[in-house]
Amino acid sequence: MAKTAMVVIVILLITGCEALAPIKCSTVIEDVAPCLSFLKSNTEHPSEKCCSGIKRLNGDAGSEENRKVICRCLKRGLAAIGDYDPKRIPLVPKECGLSITLPPIDKTTDCKKAM
Repeated sequence: MAKTAMVVIVILLITGCEALAPIKCSTVIEDVAPCLSFLKSNTEHPSEKCCSGIKRLNGDAGSEENRKVICRCLKRGLAAIGDYDPKRIPLVPKECGLSITLPPIDKTTDCKKAM
């Protein structure tokens, strides 16, 4: 039993524990920042940089905890930018060719239920 535990610890040390850590808000904001023009209805379609960021974010959203963190970070970050159209948030993944569903996120969004 002790040998098995030691092997698991060694494997975690070798592969890194980063996959277990929640995503950071700075990463979320960095990935979503290129989408602001689209979210503010200034452009008809999201930019390539926006789509690249959303695709990276989608890759980081594997766990339920990360999805909740992403939602909370978006909620805080979007509140700080001023006026935007929350109804455009669900359009971003579709416009970028992803089959994920994002809810409209605004100051009233409950991230425990939304993700």
